[in-house]
Amino acid sequence: MSINHATQPFYMQIRQMIHEDINNGKYKPDEKLPTEAELCEMYQVSRITIRKAIKTLVDEGSLVRIQGKGTYVTSKKIKNELLSVSGFSEFSHQLGMIPDSRIIRSNVIHANQEMSERLQVKKDSPILELVRLMYVDRRPLFFDQAYYSLLRFPDLEKKIGLQESTYQILKEEFQTEITTNEKVIDVILANKEIANLLQCETGATLFRIEKIAFDHNDQSVHLSIFMCETNKVSLTVHRSSGAETSQF
Repeated sequence: MSINHATQPFYMQIRQMIHEDINNGKYKPDEKLPTEAELCEMYQVSRITIRKAIKTLVDEGSLVRIQGKGTYVTSKKIKNELLSVSGFSEFSHQLGMIPDSRIIRSNVIHANQEMSERLQVKKDSPILELVRLMYVDRRPLFFDQAYYSLLRFPDLEKKIGLQESTYQILKEEFQTEITTNEKVIDVILANKEIANLLQCETGATLFRIEKIAFDHNDQSVHLSIFMCETNKVSLTVHRSSGAETSQF
C-alpha cells in the first residue's frame, strides 16, 4: 500500500498500513516498532505525520509506548476472571505463563481504623504491608499492595520469597486456604511512580482492583490492591449452573 495524495490525510494512511502489518503478522505482539526516523524513511513522510499515526494507534490500543524503550505492539490480553480465589502464581501457571515477582517494600505497620475493620483485627495491631511488582513472562503486569495480620500470621515477612506463592505459604505454614473473596474495581490513571513500575505512560488507564480474601470461616486473610493496564487484561465473569467461578 502506498501513500495516495488524493484521499485520506497522510497520517491516517500510515495508521492503516501499520495496522494491516500488525494484523498480517509483520509486527507481532510485544514486538518493538521501528523508530520514528526509520518509519519516516520507510514511508517518506514527516516525523509529525508518523507521530500522529502512532498516537492514533496508541489511542486505539493497537500500540503501547514504554517509557525509555520505544513503541511496541500491544500484548495479547490476558483474561482475568473476577471471582476466582486463585493466587497470582496459580493463575499464571494455569495460563501456561511463567510468574515472577519483585518485592518493592516489606514493612510492619499498625492497623488504622479502616484496616482493622477490613482485616477483622484490633486497631494498632501489627500488619505486614507487602508491596510487589508481579511479572508474567518477564514483563511487569500487576502492581500489588497487600496487607496481612502478623498476629494471625507471625513472621510471615520472613517466609515470603521472591518466587514463592504466598497462598501456598499460607496453606503450608498456617493451614489457611482462601475460599472466597470480594472485589471492587475502578479505572484510574497511572501516576509517575506506577507508570515507571509498570513500564507504561503516565496517565495510562489502569484497572484498580481492591480485594479482601476470606477463609472457610469467613475470616479475613488479607487485603490487596492490584493495578494493571486496561489494555493488557480483560476482566471477565464466568457463570456456571448453580455456581460462579473465575480466575485471580
